[in-house]
Amino acid sequence: MKREKLFINPATWLHREGGAKSFLLRASDGKQCCLGIYLQDNCGVNPDVLLGVSSPDLLPDGLAGTLPDWLAREPIGHLNSDLVGELMDENDRVDSSEASVRKGITRLFAQADIEVEFVSEVRNVRTKKENSRP
Repeated sequence: MKREKLFINPATWLHREGGAKSFLLRASDGKQCCLGIYLQDNCGVNPDVLLGVSSPDLLPDGLAGTLPDWLAREPIGHLNSDLVGELMDENDRVDSSEASVRKGITRLFAQADIEVEFVSEVRNVRTKKENSRP
């Protein structure tokens, strides 16, 4: 089975600013924490649902059952498993280097069998030349 991939663009990744400033999708600048990026890009959660929400467990109740099991705390089934909590802590660290936070995020997502790749551009976007028809 092919391993799931998560692409994180550091330019739009909200990280290393502390938990009080962190959101799944921050309204002021459109930046997203690692879980916000994952929920939108990999799980297809509408950005409007993520906007201004600080933690997955604050998302609408009906959404929890549609997301991957690793996000939920067992046996009660609501969001914010221990792994989610660890990802939030690592993402929001202000006292760690960029390299350290990247390594920690990569290690933690790997526990959910997700490979993280930090990219400087949006993937799978065609150039104008490729989109033009003869």
